[in-house]
Amino acid sequence: MNAETRVYDKMNQIRYKKVGRKYVQDTDPWAYEGLREGWWLVKVAPGSTSIRQQVYPYKAEITAAAREKEDQLVDIIRTASEARPSQNPLTPEALADWQAFIAKHGKEFNTLEYPSLQENAEKIIEALLK
Repeated sequence: MNAETRVYDKMNQIRYKKVGRKYVQDTDPWAYEGLREGWWLVKVAPGSTSIRQQVYPYKAEITAAAREKEDQLVDIIRTASEARPSQNPLTPEALADWQAFIAKHGKEFNTLEYPSLQENAEKIIEALLK
């Protein structure tokens, strides 16, 4: 069997369903062609499909539950880390200390950088699974 016949075989596996007055593709015969050997966790939702390699099959339930709550975790982290106005303005001495720190260590410390909310949620899930 050569590549051309494999393509035609896959094309023959495509099924369509009628939605209103149109026919839309219902199956994707190439969907799992690129997956490596191993265990996989698949979530199908309206408008999206998520496929993740599941390294530990005995933790599939925990992984699925954690991934299901990932968006909720992002909301919790967002609420917990919202910026709020400072209660105490900087004193002239504190401002001078900060400017001295910037002068000593460089302008890259002038602004502070935080990890993204998504990155935090992923780290929490990773910690749950270990």
